[in-house]
Amino acid sequence: MEDIKLILVDIDGTLLNDDGIITPKTKEAIARIKEKNIMFGIATGRTPYAVKHLIKDWQIDKYVDLIMGFNGGCYLDLKNNRTKSHYLLDGKLIPEILNEFNRFNFNVGIYDKESLHVLEDEKIAKAIAKRNKLPLIIDDLRQYYNRQIEKILFMADTEELDKIDQYYQTLVDRDYRLVRSTPIIIECLNPQLSKSLGIRKMCEDIKIDTANIIVFGDELNDYEMIRDYIGVAMENANPAIKEIANYITKSNNEDGIADFLIKYKII
Repeated sequence: MEDIKLILVDIDGTLLNDDGIITPKTKEAIARIKEKNIMFGIATGRTPYAVKHLIKDWQIDKYVDLIMGFNGGCYLDLKNNRTKSHYLLDGKLIPEILNEFNRFNFNVGIYDKESLHVLEDEKIAKAIAKRNKLPLIIDDLRQYYNRQIEKILFMADTEELDKIDQYYQTLVDRDYRLVRSTPIIIECLNPQLSKSLGIRKMCEDIKIDTANIIVFGDELNDYEMIRDYIGVAMENANPAIKEIANYITKSNNEDGIADFLIKYKII
């Protein structure tokens, strides 16, 4: 692997260990990426506006060039102070989507830049808001019906989301797509959107050849980017991700990112 220009990492289950921290070894690896004059960025389903603050808490903000959030729907170019969104979801679909899945028991949320709006005040929503350091606002979500939005969150226990996943597979002619980002979160997106497409759009803007990108991920919302670029799956990754990855590294609890970059002499 020569002439790598950009390294992108997922957050949960990839950059962070199971305690929600970036280990010293991984931080050191990120610093060495910059010493090699390689760009470093985040590719996440989270809101990029929250991640912009979180990277300061994680003490890696001076190393991060790009934050691609909302599973490819928006990116922040931190070095050039530029923001760009694409492939948004039409808010008029919200009532239709909620009606389609009303047989299931789940909470619904929408990110509004630096806040999380939800139908119900419950533990999963509280945990997501706390993790992202965002205010949690109870809302009927009607204000979004006439707006373009990045995504809709479905929040429930694993078993209930499994049922939603199974039901979704039976639907045809959808104007949206569902993707599992964690065991307790499903994201409803524009049907064209994926992290892979977001990366391609971003790289067109910053003039980087996508052949020179390494991506790290673990969950199903990483599938397309792991498939389409130099894809590295974490040992703890979903089996479907490991099956299509170019490489498999150690788990997020074993400094998998750092181990791979050292092993293959990227840093």
